[in-house]
Amino acid sequence: MPPPNASPSAWPRAVQMINAFWPSSGPYARLAVAGNRPLINGNDEMLTAFIKFGDGRISTYTDPRTLAAAVRDPKAVFWLDMNKPDEQELALLDDVFGFHPLAIEDTIQYSQRPKIESYNHIGDACQQGYFYMVIHGPDLETFREKLRTKELDMFVSERYLVTIHEEPHRSINELLNRAKSDPRVVLDPGIDLLLHSILDKLVDNYTPILDHMQEEIDTLEEKAASDPTPELLPKITIQKRELLNLRRIIGPQREVIAQLTRGEVPFIRETTRVYLRDVLDHLVRAVEMIELYRDLVIGARDVYLSSISNNLNQIMKTLTIITVCALPATIITSFYGMNFEGVPGFNNVLHSPTGFWVSMLGTVALILFLLYLFYRRKWL
Repeated sequence: MPPPNASPSAWPRAVQMINAFWPSSGPYARLAVAGNRPLINGNDEMLTAFIKFGDGRISTYTDPRTLAAAVRDPKAVFWLDMNKPDEQELALLDDVFGFHPLAIEDTIQYSQRPKIESYNHIGDACQQGYFYMVIHGPDLETFREKLRTKELDMFVSERYLVTIHEEPHRSINELLNRAKSDPRVVLDPGIDLLLHSILDKLVDNYTPILDHMQEEIDTLEEKAASDPTPELLPKITIQKRELLNLRRIIGPQREVIAQLTRGEVPFIRETTRVYLRDVLDHLVRAVEMIELYRDLVIGARDVYLSSISNNLNQIMKTLTIITVCALPATIITSFYGMNFEGVPGFNNVLHSPTGFWVSMLGTVALILFLLYLFYRRKWL
């Protein structure tokens, strides 16, 4: 590690590369490379390590020397979790592990699509290369107000798992709490089973979101049929947009998990692939449920528009009946209100004391006849 006053050329190569890609705004824009502090600050809230060396020793130290020793030990297995890492902590990805610069760049650039990439570089840390994965987990704290996901980046090989995330993940925290009591609980079964545990818990976290969406859609369908208020259509549109966003996230993740089950990752054992296929089944069901919910939302929108159209038709029907019923009175008063001489019945009847009542009775009789006619034709 260069001294505090060293020139920039003496800084670690990864720090210079990370600084080049470091965003000026966004979730990772916190610190600038100053070169005046150690490569890692030892903050356990940011870095958590569980290392089992080949001789059986267990270590939870996160300093670069211990991590480098674990990398050089061909029989060591370990899990390194980075929570909100800064640029010098991310430099470990190159200085200690020697990961590809493109993979490190994707880790720095937030909001990557779910994917899995294979790197065939063989070194001290792995004999079969390593894989870089991007997975998204749901935010269970805010999904009732707004649906959003949290990105989880992972580097995985036959001997280690490195997880990197900007926000806490429930699936990660549950395993971290188990490992803090006894690291062997998560390390002894193997890195592939540790990866399965993270993916399984992450996929299961989508269940309460889908259940909540089903309740929301049921409510929308009921209101669309019984009380189609103007405020309902924006809610239907928002629900449809959230389903599309969730589909864009879960869909690619299904392909990532499917690749893990097909034997394309050499260090994942056949016994572990059985469990990963179960995770894949859960994702497939989730995608099918999203497609079903999308159809239900489209149906709710159609019901809403149909209800609005029916209400409008009822209003027009009522106005039409009123207009037709008022038509006889309009004709009678218009015809006998003309100032002409010689109008039939004008001098004899309508100018008599009973003329007013005769015209009223005639008008009422015509209205009643029209109402009876509408009733017989089932227009009322």
